[in-house]
Amino acid sequence: MSRSLPRSRWCKTNIFVIVSVLSILVFQALCILKEFSLSNNKDEVGDIRGLSSYDSTVAADLNVMKQKNQDNRTQGAGKPSPLHKIMVAPFSAYKVDEAGDTKHRSCKKTIIVHGKEGGTMKWSDQPFDELVMSDIPSDSELNDDMLCLQVGSYVAALVSGTHTNSSVQDEAAASVVIIGSDETDDIVHQLKRDMFEGGSVSVGIEVKIVERKSIAIQGWYQPSTHAVRLARSTDQNSGNFIWKFGATRLINPYTTKFLNPSDARKESVNVDALVMASANALHLPDLDSESFRVMKDYVNGLSSLVKEIDRPTIMLGIGIQAKFSDIKDTKHIALHEHQAHLMNEIAKRNTLEKSVSVRGEFTETACINAGVHNCLSMGCPSLSISRERNLGQLLGSKWSAVESKLAHDNSTLKIGIGLPALHDDNMKYAKVVDLLLAICENHDCHFIVQAPYDKNLLLKHAGDKVDVNNVHHFKGGVETWFQFMHQLDFVVSTRIHGGMAGIVNGIPTIIIPTDLRILELINAMKLPYLSFEDVMAKNFESLQAIMGATKKDFIDFEQNRLNRLREYKRMLESVGLEMDPLLLDIN
Repeated sequence: MSRSLPRSRWCKTNIFVIVSVLSILVFQALCILKEFSLSNNKDEVGDIRGLSSYDSTVAADLNVMKQKNQDNRTQGAGKPSPLHKIMVAPFSAYKVDEAGDTKHRSCKKTIIVHGKEGGTMKWSDQPFDELVMSDIPSDSELNDDMLCLQVGSYVAALVSGTHTNSSVQDEAAASVVIIGSDETDDIVHQLKRDMFEGGSVSVGIEVKIVERKSIAIQGWYQPSTHAVRLARSTDQNSGNFIWKFGATRLINPYTTKFLNPSDARKESVNVDALVMASANALHLPDLDSESFRVMKDYVNGLSSLVKEIDRPTIMLGIGIQAKFSDIKDTKHIALHEHQAHLMNEIAKRNTLEKSVSVRGEFTETACINAGVHNCLSMGCPSLSISRERNLGQLLGSKWSAVESKLAHDNSTLKIGIGLPALHDDNMKYAKVVDLLLAICENHDCHFIVQAPYDKNLLLKHAGDKVDVNNVHHFKGGVETWFQFMHQLDFVVSTRIHGGMAGIVNGIPTIIIPTDLRILELINAMKLPYLSFEDVMAKNFESLQAIMGATKKDFIDFEQNRLNRLREYKRMLESVGLEMDPLLLDIN
């Protein structure tokens, strides 16, 4: 027989159980409410990792923001107050407007992120949301103090902008603020944290802070304006535009401010480095000629500039000026004293063993024979113009396509012709131009003029074989020249830079070297060429015939190109400069 509990004890026991259960239920309900509240707040204010301490006027205190959102919910307001978040706005350092004028924009500081031990980084690895420039009310707001981010081949301004649950690009345009360089440490901290914690990268990262360098540049290809184009039109050789453009665009424009040497000489101007680009300035023969005296004064002027600026210095692309008949023994040529003096002044201001890139082996030999040891055969800096990942492969495939067209259907091609600088030798001029005209009998040829005398000489020799409307002189710069080259199927040039205009734009090209300086450039850059001896000795009557006689190796060309880019990178780094990120992306 069971015994029942006393009523008082039974009541106490049940009350205790009920209270315990109720306590547990209340506790669980409170936890759920707290989790919901936290989740709801996060959704409304955004991911707090994106909050910057940059500008107190646009980045409100998080607690105040949460309180405003709570008030909005209480009052039945519409959209929650947005949170200002760090974003990136990729932009071009060289902006071209509708008039064709170019403006250069650079960053006061640039955060450069790359992988450790050769690990690759892609732009998609960076953690910030991206704006397009049209989302910024006016990209003129990109200012002299801005902070930038470089990952891979991309560079962007860092901005603080509105971000809600809706599309970044829909919401951000209303209030975007360019972040200044004084926020570098905060941005780097957030960048490292987000890339590691977010797991966006599978390799270790290295972060480098690069402050903008001001450099004096001799041979600067200035951003195009009406005044600049007018000044260029007076140049007696438009081929100069090509090597100047190549030398200038080697350098990272986001991390560099360019100065004319005349401006750099002012006492109030701070200069970090001197970059000199030149061409065939080293005249060896004809010591009594007017051209030798002119170029001697030019070289002496360069030496004076080096000593006056007195900063870390490099030279790009200088070489000898000589015809085939001027130098019989290239193994024993040597620089003159004033030329060697220039090289030695550069060497004094650079710790790199090779601080002068010269056009080829002939010039390098002339340096060594004069006791100068800081010269390195590199060819022309124009080799760096193309941003193609495998330019050799592209040229090879297009070359094969032209061969196939000519073999199967005898197609009419649009061909660019670079006219020869042989105005002082009528016999050689006639032989070369007759070869070019023979090519043009079955094709649509366009003749590229580089010197003022080219057009009249051509029309005088060719007569009605040449349509004057197909003679082009690009006096204003490389921009219109390069645009025209993209219309062509093939190029045959007797000038080096007329040929390079084709090659760097991915157009299969044959160069005919009419003097020693062109030949050494061809050898240094592994360019396709038809020997001048063959041109003078044989009668080529078609494009197919000269293509068959051309010496070429596109695999060798590409490997040499990559090696040259690595050497240029070392030279730039020796004076504290960065290479253009699009070129780094090739390697």
